[in-house]
Amino acid sequence: MSQADWSMFVSVMLAHALGVISPGPDFAVVIRQSLAYGRAAGVWTAAGIGSGILFHVAYGLFGLGWAVQAFPPLLDVAAVLGAAVLIWIGLKSLRAPPMSTQTAEPDAVVASRKSYGLGLATNILNPKAALFFVALFSAVATGTQNWALRLTIGLWLPLATFAWFAALALMLSHAGLRRRLQARAHLIDRAMGVVLLVLGAAVLFEWARSL
Repeated sequence: MSQADWSMFVSVMLAHALGVISPGPDFAVVIRQSLAYGRAAGVWTAAGIGSGILFHVAYGLFGLGWAVQAFPPLLDVAAVLGAAVLIWIGLKSLRAPPMSTQTAEPDAVVASRKSYGLGLATNILNPKAALFFVALFSAVATGTQNWALRLTIGLWLPLATFAWFAALALMLSHAGLRRRLQARAHLIDRAMGVVLLVLGAAVLFEWARSL
């Protein structure tokens, strides 16, 4: 790749890094799943989020960003569905009982599927993520026609996203840290529930304001 291509790649890396580490629905869901259900749930949630990035990369790389621009109602649908998912998770978190009164851990396979699906839905239905990737790949498309660079970016974004959120999940679900937090786990769960409800309400507010 040329020096211009490398400069484009570094710019995309920095823009994505700033976006992925900033607090948002993905961040809140990984924290909630990791603290409530442990390491595997957090990592599977991270895998779902990374797969969601693949979805955004796919329509960005193959020029499907025009669909979002040509049919703005698609973003409206994503906004409402995404807000509904966040509010639903938030309400579940607010009703979480103390850890000591919870029943046995759910089946590992079922829990992994649910965590993966939750991460996938949270990311795909995040309208801000859709706008970010439409803007990002519009810049890439106008800045270079190098398909090697496009594919490199397309692989980097989901892998880097998964790595960040998986590392966050591993840190939060560390046995020692989780053991110390276990007595207050339901309070943390409820605090994350409030955060998720606020995020869901904010998405709905922005959507309503744009009508």
